[in-house]
Amino acid sequence: MMRRREFLGTLGRAGAGALVVGALPAWAGAPAQPDLIVRNTWPEHYETALDALGRSWVTANERFFVRSHFPVPDVDQAAYRLEVSGLVKTPLSLTLAELRALPQFERAHTLECAGNGRGLYKLANTAGTQWEYGAVGNAKWGGTPLLALLERAGVQPEAKHVWFEAADRAPLPEVPPFLRSIPIEKAMDDVLLVHRMNGAPLPKLHGAPVRVIVPGWYGMASTKWVTRVRVEAAPSDNHWIARGYHYVYPGEDPAQAPPVQEMRVKSLITGMLENGRAPKATATVKGFAWAGRPGVQKVEISTDGGATWRGATLEGDEVHGAWRAWSAKFDVTTAGVLHVMARATDGDGDVQPAQAKPNASGYGNNSIHERLYHVL
Repeated sequence: MMRRREFLGTLGRAGAGALVVGALPAWAGAPAQPDLIVRNTWPEHYETALDALGRSWVTANERFFVRSHFPVPDVDQAAYRLEVSGLVKTPLSLTLAELRALPQFERAHTLECAGNGRGLYKLANTAGTQWEYGAVGNAKWGGTPLLALLERAGVQPEAKHVWFEAADRAPLPEVPPFLRSIPIEKAMDDVLLVHRMNGAPLPKLHGAPVRVIVPGWYGMASTKWVTRVRVEAAPSDNHWIARGYHYVYPGEDPAQAPPVQEMRVKSLITGMLENGRAPKATATVKGFAWAGRPGVQKVEISTDGGATWRGATLEGDEVHGAWRAWSAKFDVTTAGVLHVMARATDGDGDVQPAQAKPNASGYGNNSIHERLYHVL
């Protein structure tokens, strides 16, 4: 039996905490961290604890990660208007009631912060919140397709991009407002304007009264507190498009850095289910995997440091834009520390790397997830 300090040391090197197969030692007790880990208080940056993510396929509103660029705005819902302007034949100005009167849909989509995993990159320093694993979640979003508004407004032929303007502002006037734009093809495909989250009114922290959901893209594209949809011929030249959110790799020209857009294929180990307390038992490890447009093709598990891999079972039906639950069974034959690794492959054949290539802002870390379990 390892001593407490030695065991905690092995968990720290795994970088993800642990569950114990068998009875917990007396010193372990319940997890010290709450479901939401506070990374920043103003603006709010809350990360979902890794094991809390594994409780259900849908991430509950109160456990869903929170990421804001500026302080949360106070939006008067009675006076709220969503404008559609720019290169359209008929500009629109819709009240919240008018927006809700349009055809409504509920769709499950996974959101991941582009900086998820930033704190795990092997760099001396990366700018931004030091997220680990839990700046991701899967929710059922209720609202209307952006396509319905664009069709009603009548998009002009020269339109190539859609801009999303938001109500949040920086405390200092010289700081540019947060604004994102996406290609018109994406905007007219599967983008939603939502006002409900998991069957409840959209919470203020998550963008009430209305936010954008851009399936398959990192979360910064899914603008919160959206007030205006602008249809334009060119992408936005706002700071958050022109300079922010680019993969700037060491030694490469920042001016040529590719933009951060579609989510990279990724898998997380969220926990282990135990069948029996003896060292010789069948154990089940579980988690979630997701990707951008191609979706998840398969998930594999290794318990020998990556020397060999076995297939995991993908559970449930594939839902476009939502993560996929997976599980894998294997025999636990000896007591000690069990090293579990998980990697996913997307529909284009891209596989999670052992270590994602670091970049200056710590974006898109989809390195293979590893966890250590203490088998008694």
